[in-house]
Amino acid sequence: MHDTVSKVTQLLDMAGEELTSAQQAVADCMRNSALTSAEICRLQKLDLATQTVASAATVLKNLMSLSPIGITDTLNVASLAKGVTLSEVVQVLKGEDGSGQSMGTGEMDLF
Repeated sequence: MHDTVSKVTQLLDMAGEELTSAQQAVADCMRNSALTSAEICRLQKLDLATQTVASAATVLKNLMSLSPIGITDTLNVASLAKGVTLSEVVQVLKGEDGSGQSMGTGEMDLF
């Protein structure tokens, strides 16, 4: 199982790097362009996807860092969520439905 989790973590890390690269390309393209509200919403989804992939990779890394003695049927959410900055991922780990919440269209620090 450890080997499989490690491979999935590597895939998530690679996907995260690709998403970050895509965000940089978008930032470069939009330097001289005004964005509509719809475009900003789509960019927020890209940012959310990037953060979700990074958070999922962090959770898996935290899981792999637990000793076999520390792994039980019930895992400590705080241990798994250490370093995760996306609250929706933490909510999912807690068994809460975070899918009903969406990011607002307020100010956003684009990439």
